[in-house]
Amino acid sequence: MTREQLLEQRLATLEQEVARLKANSAHNAMNETRGAQLIRQAEESHADLLARWQRFMQTLDIQGPTLGVKELREKLQAQGLNPDHNLFSREIIAMREERAE
Repeated sequence: MTREQLLEQRLATLEQEVARLKANSAHNAMNETRGAQLIRQAEESHADLLARWQRFMQTLDIQGPTLGVKELREKLQAQGLNPDHNLFSREIIAMREERAE
């Protein structure tokens, strides 16, 4: 068998394998459950999400680690604010009720 014939045979085998893989991939995609599809898409887009989140945080000039709820409440109390106070929420509710009347 000549080198050219050998290469043609190997190329034909490779093309058949690629076609088989494409067919299997299309078949698997059709059989994929909605949940599995969502998980796969989330995993594929995770790196992009992290990069966009970093750009967003830089845009807002937010730096450093995030605060936990306990630490945030302590900081609010140190500044004289009552974290259990719901005045702001009550004002929003009152405004909605005014508009409804």
